[in-house]
Amino acid sequence: MNSKKNVIIVSARRSGTHLLTDLIVNNFGYESINYNYIDYPKFTDEMPIFKSLMYEGGKVTWTHAHDFKDYLKYKHSEENNNELDKFFSESKIILVYRDVRDTIASCYHRPRYKSKYKTFDNFYKNFDFDGYELTDQTYDNTFELLLQYYKNWFSVYMSRELLGLDIEIVSFEETIELYTETVGKIGKFLEQPTDDIVDIRLPNSVDKDVIYTTNDFRNGKVGDWVNTLGSKLGNRLGEKYYRDLGAGLDCFIGDIKIHKYHYPERSSFQLNSRDWKSLEVKVDKELKEYEDTFAPLPIDLENRYEEATGRSQDFRYIHKVFHYDDKILKFLYPCKATLEKKVFDNVIPVASKEQLLTIIKTNKFLYDNGITPKLYHAGIHKGVLYAFQERYPVKNVLYEKHNFHPEWGNYDWVTDMGYRKALISHFNKAYENNILLTDIFSVYNCALDNEGNLKYIDVDGIKQYNSKEEMIASKDHKHMMGILEQINIYYRSY
Repeated sequence: MNSKKNVIIVSARRSGTHLLTDLIVNNFGYESINYNYIDYPKFTDEMPIFKSLMYEGGKVTWTHAHDFKDYLKYKHSEENNNELDKFFSESKIILVYRDVRDTIASCYHRPRYKSKYKTFDNFYKNFDFDGYELTDQTYDNTFELLLQYYKNWFSVYMSRELLGLDIEIVSFEETIELYTETVGKIGKFLEQPTDDIVDIRLPNSVDKDVIYTTNDFRNGKVGDWVNTLGSKLGNRLGEKYYRDLGAGLDCFIGDIKIHKYHYPERSSFQLNSRDWKSLEVKVDKELKEYEDTFAPLPIDLENRYEEATGRSQDFRYIHKVFHYDDKILKFLYPCKATLEKKVFDNVIPVASKEQLLTIIKTNKFLYDNGITPKLYHAGIHKGVLYAFQERYPVKNVLYEKHNFHPEWGNYDWVTDMGYRKALISHFNKAYENNILLTDIFSVYNCALDNEGNLKYIDVDGIKQYNSKEEMIASKDHKHMMGILEQINIYYRSY
């Protein structure tokens, strides 16, 4: 058996599937299976062939499956489902994404589509989603399909540790424009040397030995969408894409400073940022005192997909938030930015335990004072904090209720929507007890209960301090005081 782990490329059609396949084949000596066997509706018939190839190792294949674990929707045998789980968990996965506008344009210009739809408008509104037959939803247009596609798979990437996946993310644009760097990035991920780089970008006559897995190229240009979509439609789609996906992904990957009172998180979760081993010993000792705090968890965490009645609307939480009849399960990463695997494995389980202790110690006070929903259970799963708490309808979360997505750093809504009194009251009650509610002034972290009372639902946005002095000396205190000042200035001038 080849010692190289298999590679599964996840991509939307016309977004760089063969570009990445060819890069891996030519630069790292993998063999392309060169067929999308991971086509879940008909997978059962092709399982023997696929299994024999994958068990050899050193293979690269791909899938356009609309969602992670889509195969559970179909009537495969339990054995085949287990095999699919095994292939995903034991392979290297690369998610490649492309500006959706260029993807749409490339799909339209594909001969078999262009001849069918005649005009772009007809294609855009009536595309039958060829190659996305796994979808169990309807979409108004091609953009909405791709938007949901990336919501699903970006969420997988952002939840990879919890899902037990070894996954990297690469953009079509960086592959085209920063090729050498991209080969290096992929080589590091695959744990393969990158001594002699072979350039596979578009077929060329210079290197006759380059292996191409398709001849279905058009031009591979970045930004060519403007010639098909036009600037008006293209700019509108670009703005919506960034608001719904791009901004969150930028924060996760780039760990950017999003407003004057925010500070990036990655530096606080590094191996040398704290004595994590000593902290874990201390926290474990304290947690023993609360071993009997909760009744047994009434759900199976491993089978959360099957048991849940729905999933989050926010792509960052699709694989982290699960709804039940009157309760909700949340998995909460202490760091909101991506971390290297070694750092994550050594830091996040400890940081998760620390936050668990905070939640347990503050829960009764916050609930009794009407600040937070009822918490039924909390713990650690695969090194990640989880909370099982009272569920409020999504429509009751402030951003959904008001259909409002404020710009980063805008807290005018606190006054404009009439929530200032309730939010300040919650904040002050906690503050008087040396508790900081670090994200309470967020339309995404507050909801109305069934009686119309405002509640803070962000259980990981809670910080507790041993004294007032310790709290005042913290970075979070400085951050919160800046936000409060901004809210109060606007309120006085309102």
